[in-house]
Amino acid sequence: MKNFTKFLSILFAAVIILSGCSSNNATDSEERAADEKLALSYVTDYYNNGKKEERLKFVEESVHPDMQGGYRTNAKSGVSEDQMLKDPKVAESVAYEDEESEGTLVLIQSANDKEMIVLITDNKVTLDFTPSPNAGSEDLYQDVRSEFKTAK
Repeated sequence: MKNFTKFLSILFAAVIILSGCSSNNATDSEERAADEKLALSYVTDYYNNGKKEERLKFVEESVHPDMQGGYRTNAKSGVSEDQMLKDPKVAESVAYEDEESEGTLVLIQSANDKEMIVLITDNKVTLDFTPSPNAGSEDLYQDVRSEFKTAK
């Protein structure tokens, strides 16, 4: 009887631990989905948007406070038509973590064969990475791009 009680106690503890893990996974996937939605919104509502006021509103509402200055400056002038991502879609997202923060890297690909990676931390846009003709910037982009399995 003691062994049976001990077995039931262990089984009960395992069920509690596993149910806790599954709720964490649900929370992680919900957060990942929210981050993907925000990254896509960044491309459509900020990057591809030519309206200064709407871009500034996006910065105030959706960009990490530490990064708003640069994004506010860039909001004053939009990107050219040939730089826009046409019909952007989330291709993949991966967890991101460094010594100071954690979040999600979201790979956005477009119908015109362009792509962008958006870093989301604290439920806010923190950085974006795009291919660049500048060697240093391109090396950084390729380093971040190597985190994804999705082909170009």
